Amino acid sequence: MQSQLETLLTLELPYRERLTLQRRVFQGAPGPRVAVVSGIHGDELEGLYVTHRLAQWLEQLGREKPDALSGRVELYPAMNPLGLDTLERFVPTHGVDLNRNFPGHDSGLLPQRLADAAVQALVGADLVVDIHASNIYLREIPQVRISEAFAVTLVPLAQAMNLDVIWLHGALTVLEATLAHSLNSRQTPCLVVEMGVGMRVTPAYSEQLVTGILRTWQELGVLAAGLELPPATHSPLVADDSNVRYLNADTSGLFIPEIEHWTAVEREQLLGRIVSPYQGETLSEVRSPARGILFTLREYPLVYEGSLMARIVDVMVDGSAEPENST
Repeated sequence: MQSQLETLLTLELPYRERLTLQRRVFQGAPGPRVAVVSGIHGDELEGLYVTHRLAQWLEQLGREKPDALSGRVELYPAMNPLGLDTLERFVPTHGVDLNRNFPGHDSGLLPQRLADAAVQALVGADLVVDIHASNIYLREIPQVRISEAFAVTLVPLAQAMNLDVIWLHGALTVLEATLAHSLNSRQTPCLVVEMGVGMRVTPAYSEQLVTGILRTWQELGVLAAGLELPPATHSPLVADDSNVRYLNADTSGLFIPEIEHWTAVEREQLLGRIVSPYQGETLSEVRSPARGILFTLREYPLVYEGSLMARIVDVMVDGSAEPENST
């Protein structure tokens, strides 16, 4: 097994500095090519720890069982280096979301050049995993988000990822400018993983995803079939627009949850309260609209009227996902 750091793009910055876009490559015997991407948004740090853990695992594999890698692994920890340096979601100085600039242009502005370099580097891979965190307001259970347009190809891959939810989304125009859409529309399978909370690292979620990625790589033939891997610990529920319930605040105040994240709930169960910081009263009780599993929970307690506080996926008695009004 060989390992090296490769530079995809370097651009001169205004004052004696250069922006460099790099990837870490692990090359084994000829075989499939896979990639893990993180850091498209500068305030999302969960993926950086995942790429660290994967690099650590592969380095140890190279020392102990160098012949166990049959293919090429590419790690892209920092797709938006300036955003990560400044803890900004968008590309600094340009004020735009990098994940709304794909597929990019090699002679465009900085965000377009970053996007173009990423697409050109990733097209043709057998699997790309694009890791995101939530924002600072919400905590997300580890999940795969898939456009329904690519579900036939992606759902079987997602089933092996050791995550909690597969969320199928309808096609939205804004998503056409994302890395995932650009790759999937070019016949390069790309799974979007979202987990945790912005500006934080959740090691337990990272380990859960690392296990899923390794096991998926083994199914694809990147890792030797006989190589012992951590056991899968999670089996995903499948959610879509028909069985996901949104809980939005009906008043402004301080949201105090009464329940843990990723918990089974009953219809009308108390999930939390919105209280007044000025008075000793409860302004609103937040109750579950359905029987299901709480898979999104507000992390930042201040809410305005209309703020998202939670999402619930409806489930049947046996725990499988089902629309609330199904018969």
